Amino acid sequence: MVDGANPGGLLVDYVHDLLASFGYDVKIEVYPWKRAIDAARDGSVDVIFCAEAGQATTYGLNYEFPILVSDTILISHKNYPLEANQLWDHRIAVGAGYWYGDVFESRRSDVETIEVVDDHTILRMIASQRADAGLMEKAVADSLMHTYPELGELLYISKQPVATQTFYFATSPETKVDMRHLRRHLAIADPVPIIQQLTAASN
Repeated sequence: MVDGANPGGLLVDYVHDLLASFGYDVKIEVYPWKRAIDAARDGSVDVIFCAEAGQATTYGLNYEFPILVSDTILISHKNYPLEANQLWDHRIAVGAGYWYGDVFESRRSDVETIEVVDDHTILRMIASQRADAGLMEKAVADSLMHTYPELGELLYISKQPVATQTFYFATSPETKVDMRHLRRHLAIADPVPIIQQLTAASN
């Protein structure tokens, strides 16, 4: 979440507090995903967080520890509820820049239509039935449905996730952070990732 120029939210607080406890003065910026990857690769930034392990490996980053375990859910209209296994052969809206796991990626051709939009638009498209369903991380959906209860009342969340992803705190190969110092602190702190997963009470 960004309030003016200042990013905030669970992940920002988590990373800020963790690095501050290690003695680092933390400056967090929000970049488009490709720019974030490029900045980490060339050392313009020391750390990129919310990197999926495969992305880190592909782009030559070092993933240090998990910061978030998050379910990707299928959201549909309450009058036409869909479960995760009914994802295929429907008009699906997905959030820009999201990655949903090997199962979804390998079956993209089985989806009738994919429209890439922002998260709020996903909710509005499903509520107006311009899309049969949408894919979104659970934590994002929870926040949006709380912010826009008039939309939340029209929506149904699948009882099973489409995918469960682990996102990592990854470091640039050109980082200026003292990694021996950081890893020594990590060994002591043994940080536990934030877990955002479906429960029986999700709906």
